[in-house]
Amino acid sequence: MSLLARLPGPRDPVFLRRLASALILAPLALGLVWLGGYPFAIFVAAFAAAMAWEWVRMSDRDAPPRAFSIATGTAVGAVLLAANGEWAWCGAWILAGAGGAYLDRRRRGRAWEAPLGVIYVACAASILVGLRSADGGLGALLFLLAVVWAADTFAYLAGTWLGGPKLLPAASPNKTWTGFFAGVGCGAAAGVLVAGGWGLDPAYALAAALPAAVMAVAGDLVMSLAKRRFGVKDAGTLIPGHGGVLDRVDALMLATVFAGLFSLLAPAGWPGGSM
Repeated sequence: MSLLARLPGPRDPVFLRRLASALILAPLALGLVWLGGYPFAIFVAAFAAAMAWEWVRMSDRDAPPRAFSIATGTAVGAVLLAANGEWAWCGAWILAGAGGAYLDRRRRGRAWEAPLGVIYVACAASILVGLRSADGGLGALLFLLAVVWAADTFAYLAGTWLGGPKLLPAASPNKTWTGFFAGVGCGAAAGVLVAGGWGLDPAYALAAALPAAVMAVAGDLVMSLAKRRFGVKDAGTLIPGHGGVLDRVDALMLATVFAGLFSLLAPAGWPGGSM
């Protein structure tokens, strides 16, 4: 059997488009992570606005323009407040936006879906900016990205190449237990390797990387369940081969929320944050 026959293309016809999008977006993201400050915050704010818009679009097909304004305004405002370290105002802004989204959606039914999406997007985006803005934020964010990107990539590749028992058919018919274990294992290994290169405690790095890798894989499943509920295949069409922004960063979102909680509760904080 030829090498081309072994590639994931026959099982995933958009593999090459996925690869091309990743090769463009990854260097851009890493460059802005390295810059930090307002360039990174503006980049995240733009993505947060796109994610909030996609959530409204797929969850509320009768949404008026004000629903999009509330969701995107909440997400962007939360990111900018987090970039300035205004965490009390950030939390208040998110809660106000969630309340506004609920009141706007109430007459159209299933009102709880609106604030749920607003809170999830705004919290994940603001925590991501907060991690980078903290002391040693570059190391903390690179550690998180290493875990998430490795988990997401190897879960996809193992599931595509090797197949195996279905992980959660109600969420996605393509995700397998093979992909789950490959993603979690490779994500944890990537975290330990990155931490080891910086001279950080490998055991502590593993304690953060392993559950973060689980959260990355779970984040993909959560978004798949949401799309199933709303009857859509993709959250959007912005990124070739991936769909929307929510489709591309679903693994990062839940892992980022976990990293924020870990940094608050763990004695030494999130790995890399002391660099």
